[in-house]
Amino acid sequence: MASSATPATPTLPKSSSPYIIDKKPIACSKYQGLGVLTYIDPRDKDEVIRERDFVFLRNYPDLHQPVGMLVPNIYRDSRGRWCTILVQQFRPQYEADTIEFPAGFVSRCRAETAEQAAVRELEEETTKTGSVIGPASPLLTSEPVPIAAKLSAVFVCARDKDGEEEGQQRLDKGEFTVEWEVPLRELETKLNELRDQHDVVVDPRVWMFAMGIRYAQELEL
Repeated sequence: MASSATPATPTLPKSSSPYIIDKKPIACSKYQGLGVLTYIDPRDKDEVIRERDFVFLRNYPDLHQPVGMLVPNIYRDSRGRWCTILVQQFRPQYEADTIEFPAGFVSRCRAETAEQAAVRELEEETTKTGSVIGPASPLLTSEPVPIAAKLSAVFVCARDKDGEEEGQQRLDKGEFTVEWEVPLRELETKLNELRDQHDVVVDPRVWMFAMGIRYAQELEL
């Protein structure tokens, strides 16, 4: 019989910032925990002590290493159009599907780099493989407010798989994604169509990518 015991609450690593007074875990589930930070804003001359709830990942306590990576990408389709590859999948916390770039965790057991993880996740979640364009980004916030985790963005030029894996994904059992090939010039329009027709939630990073393309065109940058 499986144990239903609550996972032990871990000890959080001490902060190297002089403005973080304390980090206290409150509760834990299998992969994540809830904690409270006690801190002083470095710009506050009055040094008012404040508190903030935050979510931490139990197996990735080191804020100096990327927990995962995001895979913004370009892909040239059969008509010669530059596109980007997006994935649609059900996210139960939103009670809806989301539209995202391929993304995932950097595997510590494989001693992966962010670049290696990016190509692996692209191959797992889509029918594409690809080549990394340039170095990975500096460490980025996963979500600035609630989650204490950092990501790297790895830009990839995607291409179709060939051989035995042509047209195939490598998803885990019970995992399902829908792959979208969207021309870059039509990205904002397509995202709005998906929102209206499929009731999806768009990841903000995909939306900002679309906004960047739109304003680069309008401003003739």
